[in-house]
Amino acid sequence: MKALLPLAIAVVATAVVVLLVVQPPVVISNAFVDVVPPDSAIVGFNFANWGLREVCIVGVKAPAGLEVELHRTEFINGTIAIMKEVNRICAGPFSTVRVGPLSYHIHLIGNVSQIGNSVTLELILSDGRRLTVTAPKGAGPYINITG
Repeated sequence: MKALLPLAIAVVATAVVVLLVVQPPVVISNAFVDVVPPDSAIVGFNFANWGLREVCIVGVKAPAGLEVELHRTEFINGTIAIMKEVNRICAGPFSTVRVGPLSYHIHLIGNVSQIGNSVTLELILSDGRRLTVTAPKGAGPYINITG
């Protein structure tokens, strides 16, 4: 029994390294889509990384008829908000990024009338993983940009 203890410790240590470093746990929560007719929508959520290395959203697949851009809202002179396209949205180790209006966000462009009660997207992560997120229709918990 004592001979198996070092083996068990090595297996657990390897699992922890794989979990926290190779594929850090990522959690998507509080997703929403805010439709801005006639041809735009913003998707937001909390993007949490519970691992030891940075994880980024590097791409998004949307339903047919919708184009996707990753954006960051920037302010000019503290008063004028503009959207800048970015190629990734990253969460550092043990951190959470709020993805939504006036921050990093996913901008859907095109036939937004096809969005019923929700939209389902596939997030492509920098480590190759793909996560499916379903965002219910609504203004989200942070700000209502249509009202």
